[in-house]
Parts: sequence; structure tokens; C-alpha cells
Amino acid sequence: MSLLLLLLVAVAVAQIEEQVSRDWKTLGELKTFGLTKARMQFTVSGSDTSSMLFMKDFTKQPENNYFSIVFNNAGDTFNKFYNLLVSFFLDKNRKDKDYMRTVKLGKTMVNMQHQGLIGSAGVRLTTNEGYIVLSKRDIDKLFGKR
Repeated sequence: MSLLLLLLVAVAVAQIEEQVSRDWKTLGELKTFGLTKARMQFTVSGSDTSSMLFMKDFTKQPENNYFSIVFNNAGDTFNKFYNLLVSFFLDKNRKDKDYMRTVKLGKTMVNMQHQGLIGSAGVRLTTNEGYIVLSKRDIDKLFGKR
């Protein structure tokens, strides 16, 4: 009986894996009334850079639920993601309300589509964990372009 208990404890422990803490540096951050709306962070490990887009989930307003997307910069992913987001604001795509893109970013499926904002255009970024709406200015600020 004690052998069975020991085996069950060993299996339970094997299902939890603690992640090594990384030294994340903030590239850009959006705040509203002192609360974080979104934050782009990065960390360098060896020859690779990992990025994390941390966002407030708009699904259950006004609750403060957050979700994130983590991805490596292999193949210039960071700049490709930025260019994909700002492509929604190009003249040829801004008028095309059916313009939509779905990509796998890191381990996360991400859908992007047009979303109107008060007085401007925006892009709705959706994952299985939630969604956020970003303006062109928001995207530039998060990606350190502003």
C-alpha cells in the first residue's frame, strides 16, 4: 500500500514543471488609468530572442484578466508580426472589411480582423484565451516604433 502511495506521489510530481524565470525587458507598454492594457517584453537567451505580448482580455470587461503570446524571433518573427498587424491600416486593406489573417505565433493560434474604435480603426487580436483591440498607434508603441 505504501509503495502504491509513493508511486502516485511520484506521478503527481512529474506532471508539474517549474519554468525558469527569465529576465524580461519591456519594449513598449500601453496603460489606461494606471492599469496595463498591453505590454511587449523580450529576453535574450544565447543567440535567440523571445518576445511576449501580454494583454488585457476585453472579453469580460471590466474584470482585469490577462493573457499572453510568447514567441521566438526565428526567421524575423517579431518584425513579420508587426508588419502583419499594421497591414490592417494600409489603404488597400483598410477598406476591405473581409481582410482577416490567422497565424500560429509561437504555440498560439492568433486571428486578426478589423475592429472599429471610437473615431478610428483598429485590429482585433483574438486567441483561445481572449481578445484585445489595438489601434495603429498602440501597435507602434508596443513594438517600440513610437
